[in-house]
Amino acid sequence: MNKTVKKILVVLPVLILTILFLKANYRDEYRHAGAKRLFLFLLTILILYAWILHFVAKRKQNSLWQVLLQSSFFVYVFMVLTLTGYFILFRELTYNGWWQRMLTRIERRDHVNFELMEIFKIYKITDKQILGNFVMLLPLGIYLPLLYKRLSGFIPFLFVSLLVAILIEVLQLATSFRSVDIDDVLLNTTGAVIGFILYKIISSNIKPAIPVKASG
Repeated sequence: MNKTVKKILVVLPVLILTILFLKANYRDEYRHAGAKRLFLFLLTILILYAWILHFVAKRKQNSLWQVLLQSSFFVYVFMVLTLTGYFILFRELTYNGWWQRMLTRIERRDHVNFELMEIFKIYKITDKQILGNFVMLLPLGIYLPLLYKRLSGFIPFLFVSLLVAILIEVLQLATSFRSVDIDDVLLNTTGAVIGFILYKIISSNIKPAIPVKASG
């Protein structure tokens, strides 16, 4: 299997997922949208794929394991972006008064919480609201050290995971897609750390048949 075919196989699953996403959402949300909103929606797709293609072009796919690892990572990223409102970001920014509405939402604490541990006063620890936020970035704790050598250390990994969790909440604040909660940052980051610990335990006890060459 030549290099080009392997790179295509890496991108193919997320490409199929994107097509299905567009098919499911275009008719209801964008078929009658103005040219500006449609362009900005396509821009979100282009930005994502520019990163994916750059990533794939730089990486080696020497084995089936590396193909599956990279491919599943892109599918995971796509799902997280879908769940957190990335694909409506630019659409929301085109509405008049967007900035003021966001400030008003913060001022009124409209589905916005900046107090730690408040979520545990509302939901049980087994509630899907808590478990969902905990699990969402858990795979990130495995993917990052596998794919990025520089993030195989705990401190760099923790910094990036915390940054990702914060950016998710900022995205949701900007789009009003979901609630914004500092406890979500805590849960997301904790989930990522648990994933990282699981990766370290497994990697130290199981020698893979095919070594993975992570790069930074």
